Amino acid sequence: MSKNLKRRIIAGTIGAALLFAPTAAFADTTPAPTTSVTPPNHKVSNVDHGAYKVALDAYRVALKAWQDTRKAAQDAYKALVVTYRGTVKTHNTSVKQIDFTFNAAVNAAKVAYNQAVKPAATTVAARQVALNTRVAAVAAATVARASALAALPTIPALPVAPTVAPKPVAPVKP
Repeated sequence: MSKNLKRRIIAGTIGAALLFAPTAAFADTTPAPTTSVTPPNHKVSNVDHGAYKVALDAYRVALKAWQDTRKAAQDAYKALVVTYRGTVKTHNTSVKQIDFTFNAAVNAAKVAYNQAVKPAATTVAARQVALNTRVAAVAAATVARASALAALPTIPALPVAPTVAPKPVAPVKP
C-alpha cells in the first residue's frame, strides 16, 4: 500500500471513531433536573395576608391620588399650551397687519414717485424733489413699522411640561 492510502485509512478510522464514540467534548454540561420529594410549604399566615390587604388598599389610594395629581397637572399644562398658541397666533397676525400697512405705504410712495417722473418734460430738479419725497415717505413708514413692532407685547416663554412624582410601587404579594 502507498503512504497516502494508509494515511487516508487511518484518518477515516479516527474520524469514524470520533463520530460514533461518546466523548466528553459532546457531553451535556447542564445538570439534570432533580425532583423534590417534599414540595415547599408556602402557606401564608392570616397576619401576613391581612398586612398585604392593608398595604394593597393603601397602594390603591396612593395610586388614585397620583393619577389625579398627574391628570390635573396635564390638564393645566394643556390649557397653558392652548393659551400660548393663541398668543403666538395673535402676535403673528399683528405682525402681518403691520407689514401689510408698511408695504402699502412703500408702494404708495413708489407709485407717487413714478407718476411724478413719468412725463418726459420733467426737470432734474422736479425728479430730485420726487425722489426726496419718496425717500422721506419710506423712512416715515419704516419708523412707523418699527414703533408698531416695539409696541407689540412680547411672546411669553413656552410652558414647561409638568413633572410628577414617581408612580407608587405595588406591595409584594406574600
